[in-house]
Amino acid sequence: MIIPLPLPFCRSRLNTLRTFLVSLALVAGMPLAQAQSADADLEGSYRFLVSDRERAGGILYTATAGTLKGRQLPLSFVDSAAYWGEHVCRFPETICAVVDVFHPRTFELTPEKSLAGDLQTERINTHNGANIYDAATWQIAVMLGHAVNRLPLPDNRDAYALVGNQNHLLQEGYNGNSSHAAAGENRARTAGKVFVYNQHPITEAHQAYTFRMLPRNWLAIDPFMATRYAGTITARALPVDNPDYQAGKVTWADWKPITGENAWAFLLGPLQAAYLHYLVELKKDFVPLDDPALRNALAILPTFAAMQSFSGAVYYAPAGTIGNQGDRPVDPYEVAVENNFSLYAGLKILRSTLEAVLAHEKNLTAPDRAEINGALQRIEAMINGGSIGKNRTTQGLLAFFKNSAWRQGEFVQGGRADDPASKSGWIPNLRPKAVDVNTWGIAALGAEQIDRWFGLGASFQNWQQLKQWGGYGKGKTLWGVGFSDQDGNGVDAEGNFRQGVLSAEWTAGAITMVRTMTAYYQTIPSDAPDSARARDFVARLQQDEQSMLEAITKLRLDAYAAAGFPGGPPNYSQLLSLPTRPYLYASRRYFIPFGWYANPLPSTCSTAWMIMVANRFNPFVYGGGKS
Repeated sequence: MIIPLPLPFCRSRLNTLRTFLVSLALVAGMPLAQAQSADADLEGSYRFLVSDRERAGGILYTATAGTLKGRQLPLSFVDSAAYWGEHVCRFPETICAVVDVFHPRTFELTPEKSLAGDLQTERINTHNGANIYDAATWQIAVMLGHAVNRLPLPDNRDAYALVGNQNHLLQEGYNGNSSHAAAGENRARTAGKVFVYNQHPITEAHQAYTFRMLPRNWLAIDPFMATRYAGTITARALPVDNPDYQAGKVTWADWKPITGENAWAFLLGPLQAAYLHYLVELKKDFVPLDDPALRNALAILPTFAAMQSFSGAVYYAPAGTIGNQGDRPVDPYEVAVENNFSLYAGLKILRSTLEAVLAHEKNLTAPDRAEINGALQRIEAMINGGSIGKNRTTQGLLAFFKNSAWRQGEFVQGGRADDPASKSGWIPNLRPKAVDVNTWGIAALGAEQIDRWFGLGASFQNWQQLKQWGGYGKGKTLWGVGFSDQDGNGVDAEGNFRQGVLSAEWTAGAITMVRTMTAYYQTIPSDAPDSARARDFVARLQQDEQSMLEAITKLRLDAYAAAGFPGGPPNYSQLLSLPTRPYLYASRRYFIPFGWYANPLPSTCSTAWMIMVANRFNPFVYGGGKS
């Protein structure tokens, strides 16, 4: 299992996680074999993140396009034809026979509109896609495993060069196996009324959002192709003069530039990875200004500012973006509060990164300093209010979180902000409730900030409320969390936890939040009036942390089949087997009410989050914080 670390992880003294675990075993009386097993589990999970998907049970593929050629890049999941064919296709009322049609005017090969077509699109995305948020968590975890845990990479590869491949992908703007390597093909540049950023056109590729899910190529392979399930696919009107179009290939259909994913892709992931490389591994004081991670972040900062409303909220997506379900565009005034927490954390990390550059980089030119100071002024206004552009001001993210996003002791999932057609400046979405907006919100803002706004214990009570509708467990024992208040989780009338769906990724976020609260409540002085309450909070939070840490390992691939999760495939080991030890995305297949399916498949982001949990690394805080 992952061992909870009771003290801050001292990177300067512990050269390897193995050394730490052995030391902990001796102090705590843990058998040495158990400590060594925990270390092997972590190494097996890390190996998943740094190994080839086809050859070694990992998550990487090798790019072939343009200057990306030869670089390894992450995907989001490992799946198998058997998982879809033997498990998903056997669900009641599920139809897997699909018809794909070629459209000569657009050169697209797409499934006919049907539930079978939706399922094929899901298979295509899962098999071929790299969500840029997943890739960002991967960047952090790869550098943590290398710089802190001293875990090996295949062929002694350079860890920072590996994570830098993702920065290069974003910078070049084309997909890893693209047939044409056209710069900017995966960036959402404004075209007429499509991809308009809060009434601002963004025409330069390096300033535009990246689409949230990037394919290997425009023509993507259905995992059923060339398998015994290939007969479920019928292709009509294929062009006779282009052999690239075949039954089992479909053109990519996910073109969604989302604020939250871009905050991770350009700020949280690359800047935290850069911190781990320069400040932890190389023992330097700053990330150089010319590092691609920092250059990418500075290029897109004005675009984030363009998307900010007067009330402080940053909009979910540019106008003209299609929603997660159906063909209707999203409301350009829609706000996802979780996206705003990701961006808030990313802005603070960028601010700290730039301040370190100003303080320590010796060869900065006058234009360099002007660029940095201009960026710092923009970040300050975005967070605390002020001018964010010509004739544009905002009240800032903090004002939005305090005055709009918090309702009845919780953060709402989202809403609509500053729609000129509305009489109200903020219309919240009260259903469904979202788990991550609360766990990430506390982890990003900090319990101290929330309690300062809403009273001592506000953060703690938020977590107690969340468990009532979002907790997953057995009996009175908490195992973790799912996604929303509609998952079949929570607590029944007898106080027992339900078992709807368990998420490894979102539980890791809950563990990080619990640790953040614990660290704060431990600072309450023993002679303070509320010290008894604070001590009670700490004891209960530590119990929750421990129970979640013990349970979440059941979602590791090598443990999942024996765990007996309700709704899980009964013959899972026959559907998918790997020599590595990744964590699965969820305990069962489940349609998340925010618009996508969860599957019990090896997941990049789940595994990356568990590497962060093992190192007590809070991705929302510069350098991982002190929790």
